[in-house]
Amino acid sequence: MGAIGRAMLKRGRSSAEDPVASLQRQFGAEHVFYMSSGRAALWLILRALSILEPNRREVVIPAYTCPAVASAILKAGLKPVLADIDRDSFGFLRSDLMRRVGDNTLAVIAVHLFGLATEVEDSCADCRQYGIFLVEDRAQALGILPDPQKRGSGLKADVSFFSFGRGKPLSVMHGGLVATSSDEICRAANGVFRDLRAPTLVSSTKYALTLGSYLLFSNPRFYWIPESLPFLHLGETIFEPDFELSKGLRFPGLILSELTALAEEEQETRKRNSAWYSEQFKDSPHIRKPPKEAFPYLRYPLILEQSGLRDGIVKDLKRHGAGAARLYPCPLNELPGLREILQDSTVYANSRKLSENLITLPVHSGVTQTLLETIKTTVLRAVNAHN
Repeated sequence: MGAIGRAMLKRGRSSAEDPVASLQRQFGAEHVFYMSSGRAALWLILRALSILEPNRREVVIPAYTCPAVASAILKAGLKPVLADIDRDSFGFLRSDLMRRVGDNTLAVIAVHLFGLATEVEDSCADCRQYGIFLVEDRAQALGILPDPQKRGSGLKADVSFFSFGRGKPLSVMHGGLVATSSDEICRAANGVFRDLRAPTLVSSTKYALTLGSYLLFSNPRFYWIPESLPFLHLGETIFEPDFELSKGLRFPGLILSELTALAEEEQETRKRNSAWYSEQFKDSPHIRKPPKEAFPYLRYPLILEQSGLRDGIVKDLKRHGAGAARLYPCPLNELPGLREILQDSTVYANSRKLSENLITLPVHSGVTQTLLETIKTTVLRAVNAHN
């Protein structure tokens, strides 16, 4: 049984605890808002910030990030502005970021790609020069969860958001969280939040079906079934400008508190598997390891120095049931749907290079030593044959 199943059994449906109070305690924030998804949470943040600074309309984001970030910005009536990423840290390329911010910038969104903490302190200092809000995207962050024993710990930006959807570190297949210690942002967000509708019966039914499917196919032996259904679009990166805006469902909010209790064990497993990959690939001059070799990554980011190898390796690994994948196929300004909206012809060199040469490898607790060895052999064989 997966983590969600264990959490459901432990929590049960009879709990009378308020899910918002549970989440506030677990995430150690002064103020939290529980939404239907991570991008809905970001939308709420941006609507609140727009109330505080109504004349600023631009939001700076990495050129290499999830298109859901851009969709939330657009749905909030704001303009996404892209900046390239740093090739070594996966955070913003600071020189490019500083060229993109100005008097019209409402916020900068710092993304913790793969869960790796970006340099929030530097970004905070840069933003405050211009009176810009700093938002942390913690959707992929497992290893940098706030300490629930210390109020506001780890929340260095003005406001942060988490996602609990499919493929996230703490996943209940639903929901997102806004976390802030700012009373001002809380008041603005609360005015927007009050007017949002509660989840509908249709949403609850859809969630029950989604959760049931997840529990059915969470066994590695059945991974091939959903991957073989094209209408699910698994592994695809699609720009979806329209998405549900509502408060979060009660039941997944409750079981999240049980999942956070299981997160420490999962975190250690991911850290151990990441360290194993780093050790196995350390002698290859054709592979660039990530900034931290032993870190609880959401997925281990392996970067090939040569172009043209990635897709063949991913195909071979999938044939072995390894669950390897690319991440985002291109910078946001090159993605169909967004390309026409952004009208940005800039070549974001680091973002494009990462999109072409990145392989993400599984590190979760379901990865066996046999599978790790298969991944290692497959990757090194392809790289060495090419050279």
